[in-house]
Amino acid sequence: MQKYSHLSTRPRKIQYAILALLAVLVLAGSGWTLLVAQEPSMPSAGFLGAYGTAVFLLEIISAILLFAHYRQTGLLTFAALSMAYLWVAILAPVQVSLLSDSLNLFSLITASNGDAAWMWIAWHIGFPILVTAAMLVDGSHPIRARHTWRWAIGLFGGLFAVAGFVMAATLLSWFELPSLISQGRDFSDQLSLIYGPAVMFTCALALTVVVVKGKLENSIYSWLALAMLAALCEAVVVIYSGARFSYGWYAARVLSVVSSSAVVIALLIENIHLQHKVVRQNMTLKRMATMDELSGLANRRELDQRLRAEVKRAMRERTSISLIMLDVDHFKKFNDNHGHVTGDLCLKHVASCLQRNILRHTDLAARYGGEEFAILLPNTEEEDAADLAEHIRKTIAFSPILLEGDTMLSVTASFGVACLIPNRLEDASELLTTADAALYAAKGAGRNCVQRPPQSWHAGRDNLEQTISSNTHYLRESHPAEKKA
Repeated sequence: MQKYSHLSTRPRKIQYAILALLAVLVLAGSGWTLLVAQEPSMPSAGFLGAYGTAVFLLEIISAILLFAHYRQTGLLTFAALSMAYLWVAILAPVQVSLLSDSLNLFSLITASNGDAAWMWIAWHIGFPILVTAAMLVDGSHPIRARHTWRWAIGLFGGLFAVAGFVMAATLLSWFELPSLISQGRDFSDQLSLIYGPAVMFTCALALTVVVVKGKLENSIYSWLALAMLAALCEAVVVIYSGARFSYGWYAARVLSVVSSSAVVIALLIENIHLQHKVVRQNMTLKRMATMDELSGLANRRELDQRLRAEVKRAMRERTSISLIMLDVDHFKKFNDNHGHVTGDLCLKHVASCLQRNILRHTDLAARYGGEEFAILLPNTEEEDAADLAEHIRKTIAFSPILLEGDTMLSVTASFGVACLIPNRLEDASELLTTADAALYAAKGAGRNCVQRPPQSWHAGRDNLEQTISSNTHYLRESHPAEKKA
């Protein structure tokens, strides 16, 4: 049994190469940033707004798509990963709002922008802890939830409760928290020596667990490893930037966006892959429903559908439509003498002869059943259809069937041709009946020949059309008002 469902695919080599390049860029960029991290800069409200919006959107999209994976697979790993990204989507807007002092308009909120550091710690410790928990419920036998919605209500209800408590305790100052940011925006020793290293440790732990447990064996785990690497580098850069709104602090925000966008990219890749897979499967199902597997031609169902469609078109455009029916001569005797395997080769040979002579994309060759075939020829006169049938007859008769050991066999076929300009949809059945009657006439005439409908059929058809035309003319002359209209 496969460990993962079809929703999780193994990355190709090009994707591993891209991930390796991005990891090198994240590490190199973080290393270079540490050299200039402590250079001061100015606060930018526009940057904070764009950053907060980007993080929220990326995290909420990741949470939704991961939850969809959980609903489809029942794997608690995806549920916990969805919780991790939802945790960030809940806390990130509050943290950014505290940084920009945009919550001071609410009288009940007593937190200041200094408390944003505590919200950042809750964000950056909670996220890797949830990711670690998600990977720990994975393994050779991933845990599945039998009642997915009950698990979802319990897990996500608990997440919202914890997130609500953290936000309320911070915004309403339920606890006296030590200040981690000085008035000059410098980081305190507690942040640099205690809480910051704690954040880095949890991120490093999550990265290790993702790599060891996930083994980069599907797209989500591979990009999640990049996300955790970016989160670890963000923690290192922001802690050692020394102050808020320094160059390093801004660079850490960029790394945060990288961390948020990594799994979104993985999920988009998965969805694109699934879309292509569904399209390929639909095309395969369509071919199976409309194509004869042995001959490679259209099957009876496709012929009937196309015939009705072409009759409707011919009725609108007042054009003729022709049909050729052909039957391999003495096929039962051929099968008895040479075996069914050779009989199948014979049918494939006849189908090949038909395909080589069908030049218009509007024409359709089909296997009608057994050793019987049909060719639908829209906008084709009877004379042209008969000429094509004669050409195919010669092709079949003079093209040998090659067997093993350079053995060659030959077969012939009998053809019946019919043509009409339809006036009603039921003429589709009439065209089939007439072509079939002409085919039996060819068999009665000695086989290996082409036969058309008898002249009496044409005369009867012409008389019927003439009668309809005369009656229509009479009605128009008898009702001048209708004629004027």
